[in-house]
Amino acid sequence: MNNGFINFKREAVDINERYDKLTYTESEKEVPCISGELELKDEEGGLIDSYFIIIKPTSDYPFRFPHVFEVRGRIPINIDWHVFPSDGHCCIKAIPEEIFICKKGITLDQFIKHQVIPYFFNQKYRELHGFFLNERSHGVKGNIEFFKEVFNTHDLTIIRKAIDICIEKNEPSKVAKCFCGSGRKYRKCHRKSFRLLSAFSENELIFFLSYFD
Repeated sequence: MNNGFINFKREAVDINERYDKLTYTESEKEVPCISGELELKDEEGGLIDSYFIIIKPTSDYPFRFPHVFEVRGRIPINIDWHVFPSDGHCCIKAIPEEIFICKKGITLDQFIKHQVIPYFFNQKYRELHGFFLNERSHGVKGNIEFFKEVFNTHDLTIIRKAIDICIEKNEPSKVAKCFCGSGRKYRKCHRKSFRLLSAFSENELIFFLSYFD
């Protein structure tokens, strides 16, 4: 059993104490997983709906998300519904955002509370209204949208320049003019966005550059 599975199992065995309709199980090949009914509740604790799911660890857990599957066929298995057709696991976040969230490691409780439950609330919203309340595009376009939000710009040359500077480990001084060309001092412009980039490794940043080719 690899480290990702061991870390997952350590947290998953008592998942029922926090989510009373989710239970820990193991497959015939001793792959740990969580399965059962995920309840969606309103602010007063009233039941809105529920989805039957399975959560399986990835080898990189807790530094990447586990894979989540809806198992009763309510959600079509296609990317338009944010489900990967290759194996049916849910597309919860854009890749760069997932990597950023997991940089310091996540817990199963954090993952279910802040990622899985909001994902299924958004699926419920689409069932009711025909569209997602909050939705990014699919694939590379959605990954680029993450960086557009971080830098609050649609100018891809600014984002690419920031990634290049970050790879070179050449952060501007706080009183220098910002690399974006706004004329504002760096500390009052894109410093916070740039420092978010610094959480990524050099190899990750080089990979992200391929989005902008």
